Amino acid sequence: MRIAIVHNSEDIIRLFTYLIADLGFNICWTCNTAKEAIKNAANDCPDLLLVQLDLTDMKGSELIQKIMESSPTTIIAINNSVKQKPGDIFDAMSAGALDAFSEPSTENTDSIHELKNKILNISKLHDSLKKIEKEKQASSIKNTPLVAIGSSTGGPAALLTILKQLPEKTNAIWVIIQHMDNQFSQGMAKWLNEQTSINIEIAKDNQVPKIGHVYMAGTNDHLIINKTGRFEYTEDPLDYPYRPSVDEFFKSAVSHWPNKLIGVLLTGMGRDGANGLLSFYNRGMHTIAQDQNSCAVYGMPKAACELKAVTIELDINDIAKNIMENLI
Repeated sequence: MRIAIVHNSEDIIRLFTYLIADLGFNICWTCNTAKEAIKNAANDCPDLLLVQLDLTDMKGSELIQKIMESSPTTIIAINNSVKQKPGDIFDAMSAGALDAFSEPSTENTDSIHELKNKILNISKLHDSLKKIEKEKQASSIKNTPLVAIGSSTGGPAALLTILKQLPEKTNAIWVIIQHMDNQFSQGMAKWLNEQTSINIEIAKDNQVPKIGHVYMAGTNDHLIINKTGRFEYTEDPLDYPYRPSVDEFFKSAVSHWPNKLIGVLLTGMGRDGANGLLSFYNRGMHTIAQDQNSCAVYGMPKAACELKAVTIELDINDIAKNIMENLI
C-alpha cells in the first residue's frame, strides 16, 4: 500500500514515516501545505492519505473535499486531539475522510500502536476492494468482443486503411499482430496514431486490455492472451519462423477469450495466421481475409482460404465496415 502524509510538522512526518516503514508500506510523498497536497494527489494519488486538520493554508475538511472531488482516495484525518475538536472531525468525515485519529506521540505508545492497527485494517480493506475491482474488470473485459488482425508484407498500409475508417470509440478490443522487428514497432504505432482518430499502443506484458483501445505486438516474442485475460509475451515456440506469430495469438484468443471474436487476416507472405483463423471459424466466429486484388502479397489470406477458414473475402477498403457490422 502506498501512503502519503500532509502535515506542517516535519517531526510528525518523520514519526509517521518510521511507523509506516515499520509496517512494510511505502511513502509515495509528503508535504506541508494543502496546496502541495492537491497538486501531489492529482499527479500521484496514494492508496491512503494522512491529513492534518489544522493546516495553516486551508481548513482540513476543505482540503479533504477538494481531494475527494479531484483524486478520490482513502483518507485518515489527523487532529491534535479528537476529543478537543469533535466538530472538525465530523466536518472532515462529512467531506470524505474514512476515519480520524488523534496525533500520536512517542511518549504515548498506545497511540502509536492504535494508529498502526488502523493503517493495517485499512490495508486489508484496500486489498479486498482491489481484488473485487480486478475481478469485476476482468469479467467486464471478457464480455467484450475482441478483434484480432494479422498482417505481414504490405501490412502497414492495409492496417492504416482499416484503422482510418474506424470510429474514435468502439465497443471492442483490437489486437494487431504485424510481422516486424521490435525496433520498429514503437515507430509504427506512432505513425498509425498520427493518421487515425483512435488510440494505438504497444501491448505490455501482464496488461489488462481496455475496451476501445487498439494494441500492437511490440517484441520479437509472441504476444498471447493468457487464461486471466491479460497480455503475455512468450518466446515459445522458439523455432517458429514468424515473430511475432499471428497463429499463436489467434490460438490463445480461441482458448482464453470466452466472448465474441472476429479474426482478420491481411496481406502477407507465407501461411502464418491461417491455422489460427481456422480455429476462429471452427468455433463459429466471423473471419475475414483480404482479397487477392488488394493484397501486396496474397500468401497468408490465400492459405486461410485453402483451409476453408474464411467467412468472407473482402477488398481492404471494405473490411472496416464489415467488422463494425459484425460487432453489433
